[in-house]
Amino acid sequence: MKRRRFSTIPSLIDDLLARYERNPGASRLIAPIDDDGFANIDLRDAFDEDLATLEREGGIERIYAGPKTERVVTGVRLKNAEMLYRRSGRHPAGQMAIEAVSGLRGRDGWPDGAIHLIDKVAEAWGRGVSHIGIPIGDVRMLEHAIRLAIAVHDRMSGALQDEQDFRTFSRLAAGDSKALERNIRQVSTIFQQIFTADEEQVRLDPEELLGSVGVRRLPQPILLHGAVSLDGQPFPAIPYIGIPADCVGNVRLSAKPDYVLTIENFTSFVRHVREIAGRERALVIYSGGFPSRATRETIVRLGSEAHAPTFHWGDMDAGGVRIFRHLERHLDRCGVRLRPHLMDAELLRRVGSVAPANRPMGDLEGSAIAGLADLIVRTGLIHEQEEFDPQSPLMCKA
Repeated sequence: MKRRRFSTIPSLIDDLLARYERNPGASRLIAPIDDDGFANIDLRDAFDEDLATLEREGGIERIYAGPKTERVVTGVRLKNAEMLYRRSGRHPAGQMAIEAVSGLRGRDGWPDGAIHLIDKVAEAWGRGVSHIGIPIGDVRMLEHAIRLAIAVHDRMSGALQDEQDFRTFSRLAAGDSKALERNIRQVSTIFQQIFTADEEQVRLDPEELLGSVGVRRLPQPILLHGAVSLDGQPFPAIPYIGIPADCVGNVRLSAKPDYVLTIENFTSFVRHVREIAGRERALVIYSGGFPSRATRETIVRLGSEAHAPTFHWGDMDAGGVRIFRHLERHLDRCGVRLRPHLMDAELLRRVGSVAPANRPMGDLEGSAIAGLADLIVRTGLIHEQEEFDPQSPLMCKA
C-alpha cells in the first residue's frame, strides 16, 4: 500500500498521532513529505520553518536525503507524542475513549461481562479502531446493543414469553424501536461475549438466535396439520391451522397420529399437507426455519404425546443440519428419537450441487444426521428441500 505524504503541518501531526495511538510501542513512525503538494515556494518555506520549530521543541526529528550541500527534508520521525498533542490541541484517543464510556460503565445493574466488554471497546477506541462493528465514540449504539443482548438473555433464561416483533422488543429493551434492526449482528456478538453461550448458540446466525427466544421481524403463528384441539374444542377439517404462540400451550392431540413430521420450509410444508398428509393420520408442524422457543416446545410436547415415529424434513445444508440437531437434542431429552426425512448422504450424493463454504455445524456425535453433515463438509454439496416432491415418511425409501 502506498504511504501517504504530507504538505501541511496539521495533517502530518494527525497522521503521526493516529498511528501512535494504534501502536504506542512503535519506534519508527515516519511521515513522508509531499514535494508536489505545495502551490508555491513560499508555502514550502513556511512548512520547513514549522518543521524546524517542531524539531527544536522535541516533537519530531527531520529526515534528510541528498548530498551535504544539497540536502532536503524528505520526511519526519515522531520523537515525543506528548509535545505534538500539546501543539495540536488534540486529546489522546485513549483518554477520550475512557471519558466517552465512563457514564455507561458506571451504570448500576450491568453484568460483569458487560463491564468487561465496555473496557474492550474503550481499549480499541483508544487505538483508533472500532470494536465488533461499534464505530469509534458511538456510545449510544454500544448501550443499545448491550441492553438488547441482556434482554435476549433474559428471555432465554426466564419463563416462556409471548413472541415479539423486532420493533416492539427493541423499543421495550433499548427505548429505540429500530435499534435491533440496525445493530442485529452486534447484539448477537455481544450476547455471546457477555454471557456463556453454549456451542449450539455460538453457531446460530443473529436471526436464528433471536428466533430461538421468540423475537422475529413479525411474530408468526405456529402452523400445523393434524387431529388437534384447542381447550378441548376440535378444529374444523381444513388443510392446516395457525395458532398464535401465546395460545399454543392449550393445544392437545385429539387422536394418535401414525407419524409426526416437522418441516423447515413453508412451501414444502404446504405441499406435504395438501398432497400427502390429507390421506394419512399425520401430525405435521412447520418449524418456520430455525424454530422459535414456542414452536420448539410445541414440537417437543406434541411429539412426546404422540408416541409415534418422529421425522424432520429440511434443507440438506449447514442450516438444515443445525435445525435438525437442535430439535433432535430437545426431543431426545423427552425420549423421542428424531429421524431425518429426505435428508441423507446417499440422496445428497445423487442430487446435490456444490455451494460456497458452509458454516460450522457443531458437535454431531451420535446424531442421526451425522453422516449427511460429514458429506456436506467433505464435498460442499447442498440441496434445498423445495426441489423434492413431498413423500410420506412411512413409505419413503429415499
